[in-house]
Amino acid sequence: MAGRDFLIITEAVAPLGEGVAAIGANGLSRALAALGNRATVLALASTEAAGRVPGLARRLRTVSATVGARTHELTLYEGRAVLSDAQLLVLGADAPTRAEATALLAGAVRSLSADKLVSPEVAIGWGESSAAALSASSASVRLFVLPTGQTGAPLAPEESQLLGPLLLGDDSASHSLVALGCLGANAIVAPSPSAARASESDPGLASRASDEPFVSLRFGCDEPPNDPATDPALPANFSAAALSGKAECRRAIARRCSLALGPRTLLLTTGPLHQEADADALLAGIERLAPFDVATIIVPRGDQQSIERARQLALRQPGRIAIFPGAEPTDERLARGAADAILLGDDHDRIGRSAGLALLYGTLPITPDVGTNRDYLVDYDPASRTGHAILYSAATPFEIESAVRRALTLRADGDIWAPLVTTLIGSAPRWTATATALVEMVGSLVSVGL
Repeated sequence: MAGRDFLIITEAVAPLGEGVAAIGANGLSRALAALGNRATVLALASTEAAGRVPGLARRLRTVSATVGARTHELTLYEGRAVLSDAQLLVLGADAPTRAEATALLAGAVRSLSADKLVSPEVAIGWGESSAAALSASSASVRLFVLPTGQTGAPLAPEESQLLGPLLLGDDSASHSLVALGCLGANAIVAPSPSAARASESDPGLASRASDEPFVSLRFGCDEPPNDPATDPALPANFSAAALSGKAECRRAIARRCSLALGPRTLLLTTGPLHQEADADALLAGIERLAPFDVATIIVPRGDQQSIERARQLALRQPGRIAIFPGAEPTDERLARGAADAILLGDDHDRIGRSAGLALLYGTLPITPDVGTNRDYLVDYDPASRTGHAILYSAATPFEIESAVRRALTLRADGDIWAPLVTTLIGSAPRWTATATALVEMVGSLVSVGL
């Protein structure tokens, strides 16, 4: 069966933009192309950023887009996405506001469609800034995606005025980009059931048609360089079929951070330390682990106050707790690849990306039993030897200590631990699975005549 023609409309795409939405647009387009579909990403980026990406060529023509009373002639860059067969169409726009980005994307879709440069079968509005562009698309199937699982604030009066005729004359759409996205879409997509439930309370979604489906798709996390088999940040690569490299990563980080690791020591790492992610409880729980065979490596990312508290804790427990000498993405990936388990505290996560990345690197997630974690993670059951996470019920030092001690018991049993690491890697969410589910959803919409 021939692949479909997809157009992903987004304000930003990695590596031209940062954040989970930009990363997701890149991951999905790459997976769609790998499955034999034609995938094109239309995105905004500063001219400086576009000029730094290899393979992006500046076209002689420009693209017209109207914002308020002013018409912009945007520079158009075209090329292939890095390590992908997806095509990139990038419009040069320096730091537009939310309303400006929405208007620019809508104008670009109209202009490119009129010139037959884009004529997709499926248009994916990736984020709220794509709402007006989705309505402007002539695609037979239009999907509106909430890539962070969250909805933005209502439009301010000046934003509504700037968008003007793009708001379709609908009263709800004049106050909300989510409402505008619903009006232009055949279905809405969220990254988890809990995100869908939380988003449905947004007033903008009250205008959606009663038969418009709200679908949950688990997003992948294995876009480059996030792959332990090829990740250049690791001193030794590994996979589910060849795990010896993970042990080498463990030895390398022990030497670098002067940690005392025995053969059954649980090597623990953490996610970013933020107050809203219960950093105080996480650090208090780690402090309670002093009597046990647990060593903790903390990459210093998060609130400065929490990081300073972690430094003081490391000074009190040398050899057992260490602050990693770096806080770059490569440092996070090395810590993740070396660690046996990762302690996470964010109970507002609507994507589950942190836990997914941990699984990908064979690292056991220890995380709150709420939201997306409850949607997608299964608490490990020693009796049946099933599950791929340790879930704790409340962010208290006692609950966190208990959860880590459960992981320590698993780590100490070689008959359990090695197969569990293989299971973790195999259960990680991958973009190919996301793209496959999305293609099937499109097929279902087409078969029922939308």
